[in-house]
Amino acid sequence: MTDRAVKAAAQTLGAEPGDRAAEDRAGAAVAALIHAGQADGDIHPDVTVNDIYLLFSTAPTDQPSVDRWLTLVVPGLTTQARPTDS
Repeated sequence: MTDRAVKAAAQTLGAEPGDRAAEDRAGAAVAALIHAGQADGDIHPDVTVNDIYLLFSTAPTDQPSVDRWLTLVVPGLTTQARPTDS
């Protein structure tokens, strides 16, 4: 894999860099989850594995604002409306 986002996401999923079989398994697992969500109507039909890899590699997991990041990102992936603060 040459794409940094894909490599970072694969590592997040437990694949070692350069372990093509593990990277392929991780990609297949993510694809299966996406397809299941799309079949249920919960995930937008245009969401791809690369979209998820991009999100994994750019998530601010070490920042206190990760909850806000998720609030902003999740509606872009799912068919759920963005929550509003009451």
